[in-house]
Amino acid sequence: MKNEGTLDGLDVADLVQDIGTHRFSGRLLLERAEDRVVLSVEEGRLVFASSSDPDHRLGPMLLRRGAITLRQMEDAVRQQTPGKRFGTVLVENGVLEPKELVRGVVDQTREIILWAFRWTSGGYKLTEGKGPGEDITLNISTPQIVLDGISQLESWSRIERGCGGLETRYASVHEEDVEALLRQLTLDVDQTVRLRSVQEARSVEALCADSALSHFEVCRNLWAFRVIGLVRRVPVDRPQPLDDDGLEFILAGESS
Repeated sequence: MKNEGTLDGLDVADLVQDIGTHRFSGRLLLERAEDRVVLSVEEGRLVFASSSDPDHRLGPMLLRRGAITLRQMEDAVRQQTPGKRFGTVLVENGVLEPKELVRGVVDQTREIILWAFRWTSGGYKLTEGKGPGEDITLNISTPQIVLDGISQLESWSRIERGCGGLETRYASVHEEDVEALLRQLTLDVDQTVRLRSVQEARSVEALCADSALSHFEVCRNLWAFRVIGLVRRVPVDRPQPLDDDGLEFILAGESS
């Protein structure tokens, strides 16, 4: 796993899954133009996120969801002092219950992470070390956040690159590996059906034909399943070209 690089040709989903596989601890910095996202990682899990985009702040997010009013948000901003966070002020003012603040921070963290999955350009840098010690952290497995991240993407060019074409074949992995992963995931009914349909090696075209889902959705699921290790790609058998000796043998048979 490289400590830094660009997202040109590297999908954020693969990068996050790689971090999980290596049980990395530290921070992942993503930068592009004026955008900056910092993801805190503990033993391969994304536990906290911050963003340079002011729309990702806790106040605007709670305002969008109707959890606070504009007056409550502006009052809390004015009452903030160094070392006291916006959410703490809301709780002290009786605007939010502590459990509502926890839910809000968790949702904010997840929202920033999922936004980062949409990036297709920029650079990344991994810095090992201990996290910032946040009081409220995200408790979602890395495979689940990768599945959620890919499931919200609408770019066909990315899905096609991640899934492969009609002839690309997929097969199941070892049952023990699937069971271990399923303990970390919450699949919906359609995803469960799609996973069960991948047993022996089958082409993308065949898997699409058997599904009641749109072919777009099938391909997106296959991409996500491959990244997190629920299925594997199988090389396509292609006819081998005849070597010179074989050609001479055929020609000799025709002339006899």
